[in-house]
This record gives sequence, C-alpha cells and structure tokens, in this order.
Amino acid sequence: MRHLFKNEDAISVTMEYIIFSMLFITFFILLYVSFGDIVMNGPKETVIQNDFSDIGNMMSTLVTDMYLILPENGVIESDYMIPAEVGGEAYSINANLAMTDQIFELESASGEEISVTISGIATTIPINGTVSSSTINHRISYDSRK
Repeated sequence: MRHLFKNEDAISVTMEYIIFSMLFITFFILLYVSFGDIVMNGPKETVIQNDFSDIGNMMSTLVTDMYLILPENGVIESDYMIPAEVGGEAYSINANLAMTDQIFELESASGEEISVTISGIATTIPINGTVSSSTINHRISYDSRK
C-alpha cells in the first residue's frame, strides 16, 4: 500500500496533458484574435457584395423598363420592394450621381459599397434621389409634363 502513495509516474503524464492543453488553447486563441475578423466577416462581405449587385441590377432594370414605356406627356409611377437588410445591415441606394456618372451607388452601414451602371438612360431623363432600405414604401416616379 505504501508503494501506491509514493509512485509519482502519473504526475508527469498529467502535467504533460495540462501543459499541451494550455499551449493548444493559447494557440487557438491567438489564431482567433489574429484572423477571426477575416474568417467571420469574409463571407458576410461576399454576401453583401453579391446582394448589392443583385439589387443594383434590379434597380437598373426597373429604370430601363420605365424608360421604355415612358409616356410622352404624362406621369408614371412604380412601387418596388427591396430587402430591409443585407447581411444584417441597413443600406441606402443613391442615384444622385446618375446624371454625371451613370451609376447607382449602394452603401451599407458598415461602409461596404458597390456601383451599378444604368445603361446611359440618365442622359435622356433626369434620375436623382436617395432611398434607405429601412423605409416602408419605395417608389420611382417620373413626370414628363415638367
């Protein structure tokens, strides 16, 4: 019985396990701190860029369709739906640069942005305005009587 209490062979195995566990835990914590932002936000940025491209193309198509059926002396209005959030963030669509640069700009709250061209239509009809995704109603209108 005394031999069991004086045997210290298991101590080295236990200490080895504790030391290696702490080293691996420290290693994974350092990896997460160093690269966690890339690993966590990389897919989110890709989703935002792809969805912004889809929404911008939808807006460009909507404006093109309105241009094709535009009355010579009248008013045309079109309601449209866009997602309230992309990648968990609200965003805005800015068409104020459409007159000069022929683009829509989509920008999220975190600063992600994309520009989508609108096929040269802004030289024929004035396109301007800004809309936020968090608003309830979205409408494009054109009055050719002005």
